[in-house]
Amino acid sequence: MRNAAKTSVASFVLAGYSTQDVGAALSREGVAVRSGHHCAQPILRRFGLEATVRPSLAFYNTCEDVDVMLGVVQRLARQRS
Repeated sequence: MRNAAKTSVASFVLAGYSTQDVGAALSREGVAVRSGHHCAQPILRRFGLEATVRPSLAFYNTCEDVDVMLGVVQRLARQRS
């Protein structure tokens, strides 16, 4: 049964950082994400963006994987505040 309210992809930006910098910081901690325009320039520009960071979560990800990703993003955000 398909649930239309579920998704495994979320794109984000982090104020004060390029998407490449966020992707590199996550990569150093073993978190694989994509950063860039994701072949979606028209919709990104509609929202005033040129690039985003996009983690893709799947059945093989653990809660620990998500916690590591969030920890890196929170650490970066604290460094810019």
